[in-house]
Amino acid sequence: VRGDAYVMALGSYSPLLLRPLGIRIPVYPVKGYSITVPVVDSAAAPVSTVMDETHKVALTRLGDRIRVAGMAEISGYDLSLRPKQRRTLEFVVRDLYPRGGNVSQAVFWTRPMTPDGTPVVGPSTYRNLYLNTGHGTLGWTMGPGSGRLLANLISGQDASIPLSGLTMDRYLDKAA
Repeated sequence: VRGDAYVMALGSYSPLLLRPLGIRIPVYPVKGYSITVPVVDSAAAPVSTVMDETHKVALTRLGDRIRVAGMAEISGYDLSLRPKQRRTLEFVVRDLYPRGGNVSQAVFWTRPMTPDGTPVVGPSTYRNLYLNTGHGTLGWTMGPGSGRLLANLISGQDASIPLSGLTMDRYLDKAA
C-alpha cells in the first residue's frame, strides 16, 4: 500500500508489527472481559453508568442493551475465556438488575496498556509513520481525540495540544 503517511493503530498488536521495523514500544496486551445483555424491562435497567467496586466492573446502558465490562488479566495474547470471569459478569447483572437484562453473550479482548497508562501518539522514527496505540481501557474515550491530533499533525496543522509525554520518545534510551 502506497501513501504519504501511515498510522499504526492496532492496539495490542502494534508492537508485533513495529518490531520488524526496529521500533520497540512497551504496549502490552491485558485481557479484559465484557458481557452485553438485551434489556428485558426498561424500568428495571440502569439509566446511566454504574461502577461496581466490589467486582471491579462497570455497567453501561447502550440503548436497548446493558454492557458489563471490567477485570484485567495479564495473559499475553491468550484470548481464552475463563468461566469464572463470565460468571462474575453474569452475577453482577443478575444481582444489581434482576429484571433488567437477559444474560446472552460474553466477549473478551486485549487492552493495549503502556507502563505509564498514557497512549503512544505521534511520529515514529520513520518520517511518514505515526503511532496511535496503547490507550488501555480508554480507547473508545480517547481514540477520537488522538485521531484528530494525528490528522492535524500529519496535515501540517496545529496539533492543538502539546505532544510531549505522548510520543514514543519517552521510552527511548536517553543514556545511549
